[in-house]
Amino acid sequence: MSQLLAEIGLRLAKIAVAAVLGLIVYLVLTGLMGATGSPELALLAWLSAAAALLLVESSPI
Repeated sequence: MSQLLAEIGLRLAKIAVAAVLGLIVYLVLTGLMGATGSPELALLAWLSAAAALLLVESSPI
């Protein structure tokens, strides 16, 4: 049972890290790059952060 809770916690932590990275990407795009903020941009930022997290996680190095 404790292993299941640890696995759930780990998966939730990955979602939280992707959300924080997505927020950073969104803020950089809207602040520094001058992009217009939209829900679509927020979703794309979150998805790109999640993809980057998966790439780093599965890196062979």
